[in-house]
Amino acid sequence: MMRTAPVKRSMATVFAVLLASVLVPGAWGQASPELITDYPFRDSFARQYPTERSPRIEIKGGISGPVTISSGRTGTVDVAVQRTAATQWELDCHEVKIDHRPDLITITQVQFTDRRECKNIRASQTLTLQVPSDAVLHVSTIAGDLEVIGPVKRVTADSIAGHVHITAAGTVDLDSLARGLSLGLAGASPGSATIDSVVGVVELDVADRHDIEIRVNSLQGEITSFPPDFVRLKVNDDGYLLRSGSGRTPLSISSINGDVVVRRK
Repeated sequence: MMRTAPVKRSMATVFAVLLASVLVPGAWGQASPELITDYPFRDSFARQYPTERSPRIEIKGGISGPVTISSGRTGTVDVAVQRTAATQWELDCHEVKIDHRPDLITITQVQFTDRRECKNIRASQTLTLQVPSDAVLHVSTIAGDLEVIGPVKRVTADSIAGHVHITAAGTVDLDSLARGLSLGLAGASPGSATIDSVVGVVELDVADRHDIEIRVNSLQGEITSFPPDFVRLKVNDDGYLLRSGSGRTPLSISSINGDVVVRRK
């Protein structure tokens, strides 16, 4: 039987994000919350920051909207921000703050809760970044989808209320995802992935890789598909091992409330 505590804790964390972001809640695992990103009052800005090698990019603080990250020029991070709100005063109640050092860029959504009228607002933020291919990404507490087109060196993400889609990252560490995961391994060389506490389908695209070992534990769902060159072994009541070739690229998947799909696209 699946150990449900990790998923329950993760859903509590994500649901707190949703409330803070003024979403229309639905039932977890059935109807997804509705994230509004097209409010009539809006503004936007774009910034460019020079960086050292392997800069760390942190996105946190309850961004209420989609985050898209792609690979750009070496030594430069480009950030585009769009803010929207239902009224002008609600737009004035929050900002997207960017702190910059050559080795670290931190992006945070700040809501001015010291003002009484700003404690509950209808607003959202959209982030689009271009980062060096050697960037290290850490994204947490996002009430929206996360897409990493890559390639990037590493992605660490936790408490993501939307769908997560990663196409090319050397190392991936993911925890507490509320709407499933699509992970591409074509750009991970040698690569590794640790995935924990997911509600929804976990879809793995192994491309032309023949060196993958996938360990699945605490699965409340099924392994519905995998390529014919993979060997599938059941290691305990709710644990499985899928291996192709040498298995030198390890993936660990645990506490999943949904199906696992492994395919070659």
